[in-house]
Amino acid sequence: MPDLKTVEDFKRYLELGGIGAIEARIERVFSARFVELKEKILRLFAIEKADQFAANVLLTSILVDTRALFLESDRQKRNATLQTVYRARRMEERAEAVDAIFDEEVLQGKSMREVIKGWVDKRVVHIDWLWDDDEILLSKQMESLIFESGMRNLLQVLLELIAEYEEVVIRLGKDSQEQIDRVFRAMTGGMEAGG
Repeated sequence: MPDLKTVEDFKRYLELGGIGAIEARIERVFSARFVELKEKILRLFAIEKADQFAANVLLTSILVDTRALFLESDRQKRNATLQTVYRARRMEERAEAVDAIFDEEVLQGKSMREVIKGWVDKRVVHIDWLWDDDEILLSKQMESLIFESGMRNLLQVLLELIAEYEEVVIRLGKDSQEQIDRVFRAMTGGMEAGG
């Protein structure tokens, strides 16, 4: 919710969409990128053996999207992450569950969050200088996270999170503003329960 101090602030807020407008806009941006993430994963599965170069490009893009859509700092309340979207919808438990997935220890005392952020931040969006040993370790951690069968495969985790979000959208509306509107209509008799 914005910091509204004056009547003019409030009027402007209503003109721009009112309750839930900011959150809805964040979710629209998030949702568009989330749809693209799902498409990238499905295309990767379809081409990974036939076109290794395209598969690597898609995988890199998927990792960048994962960093952006799940692993941003929770101090930034308006980042378009799945957790922010769930919090805007008053679904704190789901937001915490997403964090728990990425904070789970998966490799040598490292969480999925640490491995992905380390790789994307140091080898994709920046090329940080690393000692050879650190470079090898970072590479092995990323390979293990993506390819090893002894743990939950990153791509499968992402598809599960996407499916859960799609279910929320089907049940509650395309964004938090539509969810609020549905609740108001249901409470005021403007909509039958369950419809």
